[in-house]
Amino acid sequence: MRITTGYALVLALAFSLVLTLFSVRNQLDLAQDLFSWADQKTTERPLASYQPITVTYQKERLELYDGLRRNDLKASALPPKVAQAFIAIEDQRFYQHDGYDITGILRAFTENQSGDNKGQGGSTITQQLARMTYLSTEKTYTRKIKEILIAMELEQKYSKKELLTAYVNQAYFANNIYGIELAATSYLGKHAEDLSWAEVSYLAAIPNNPSLYNPLRFPKNTGKRQQRILKALQQTQDIPNKVRKQSINVSFNKPIIRYPDYIDASVSEAIRQTADLKNLNMSQAEQYLHQHGAVIQTYLDPTEQTRAKQAIQRLPHPIEGAYVGIDGDTRGVTALVGNKSNVPGQLNRAVQSYRQPGSTLKPLLVYGPYLEKTKKTLTSRLDGSPVCFDGYCPQNSSNRILGSVTIADAIAYSYNTPALRAFSVSFNEGLKTIRPFRFSQWTEEDNSYNSALGGLKYGVSPLELTNAYTTLVNDGLYSPSSMIRTITTDQGTLYRHVMSTDRIWSSRTNQLLRKGLHNVMTYGTGRLGYDHAPAYIGGKTGTTNDNKDMWFVGMKNQHVGGIWIGADIPRAFPSEANSTLQVRTWASIVQ
Repeated sequence: MRITTGYALVLALAFSLVLTLFSVRNQLDLAQDLFSWADQKTTERPLASYQPITVTYQKERLELYDGLRRNDLKASALPPKVAQAFIAIEDQRFYQHDGYDITGILRAFTENQSGDNKGQGGSTITQQLARMTYLSTEKTYTRKIKEILIAMELEQKYSKKELLTAYVNQAYFANNIYGIELAATSYLGKHAEDLSWAEVSYLAAIPNNPSLYNPLRFPKNTGKRQQRILKALQQTQDIPNKVRKQSINVSFNKPIIRYPDYIDASVSEAIRQTADLKNLNMSQAEQYLHQHGAVIQTYLDPTEQTRAKQAIQRLPHPIEGAYVGIDGDTRGVTALVGNKSNVPGQLNRAVQSYRQPGSTLKPLLVYGPYLEKTKKTLTSRLDGSPVCFDGYCPQNSSNRILGSVTIADAIAYSYNTPALRAFSVSFNEGLKTIRPFRFSQWTEEDNSYNSALGGLKYGVSPLELTNAYTTLVNDGLYSPSSMIRTITTDQGTLYRHVMSTDRIWSSRTNQLLRKGLHNVMTYGTGRLGYDHAPAYIGGKTGTTNDNKDMWFVGMKNQHVGGIWIGADIPRAFPSEANSTLQVRTWASIVQ
């Protein structure tokens, strides 16, 4: 009776599929009919569209899929055992059908109704590949029809071996593992080509339901499905029964992405550059990079990156931090750290957090424009007595009351009142000077006297601020920095980092600023970071009200490094600010 009911339901399903087929025709606006829609879909996004994005630094290469590691196999290197194991359990008629298998669909539906083998899907390997690559995971008749149509097109355009290889490369093996090769190295410590029958069948058990067959959480479930796979394999392969008794020793070798802060940020930058160049949205740009086999060549310096990461990780709890290093000659970002964690996809404070920069903004917004306009020198004097402009009445550190001070001392000791007076003289010039730096969160409200001391509405990111300071190691010329040297695809070079300079101020002004920032290191607020060795060292501290944000941007010869430390929910750190923890941390990185 149950079987009869099953066949009745099969007929009802077939009738429903026909009805749905006609309704779907009106929904697909990419082509005139369903088959041309599927053809266009697979043409626009060939299987190669899901090859990893490759990030390179020095001589290293890292392949990423959805931000995670993936080591793809080539079709010519697909291990026979891998191919046979997946065909045995997922699609025994793989070499006979043209993408879909009506017999398999009917059998799966009947078996599900009989209750003997719950969860039979009836989708061929090609259909599953179509779903993974082109469709969502919703369980509807509409999606099933789309899946079959795309599978048919894929069978026309690719060989069976290419389809099977793409499938095992994209399959999800739980625990952020994509692809059979990475699964083999991560769970078993060996390459896919070296797997035994027991091992390959064990791994082949996982993709059917990665949550249920997760080998780290539910190894018994994985083992049970492995036995089914071995039983199916024995129908076509000479596998002795003793193989079914072999135990599998899983010891998870978690795939590590070294330097995740930098890698995450560089891929994001590549997506933004691609979106701008190709007039795409961010999602489309990411797909484009996958589709065309993008290789992102970066400026990453592993040595500096490692020192920066370790320095940020040593910060006492609950202080977090971010660091950016830039080569002043190439304007290449050599290091970028935005989180203590070594896990990809975390909040990256170097590029995603915007905080008030405090006095680190003074050289850019105040003293550079003031020296440029007035032709004063560092020995020229400014009135440091209490002052108010537009109701803004800042005080100096420790409420110190000043008289006349030299510009050199005003910079070195980061006095506020003389800086505000200087800004009142060059207010318009300062706002004009700041524009080329393109601080992304700068607002109309920031065109005010509050900004003289870094009191911005939203603030700047560590990358933006460090980027602006490269002007000081390039004779007053500014050019945007980049993490990326080049982006190349199968269609050639998509992007190349090229310097296009803006003169921010004259060589004379730049030399005066450099001398002033050198004084910061020799006798001013940055003296704990002073190093006698380099030909040039200079920098500027910045601490916001109540010591909530602590900044330092320093220059050592032609290298620029910027650091921010604080808490995500702002809170005071008076002792750390008084000891200029940010300066000492910076010094440990740029040693």
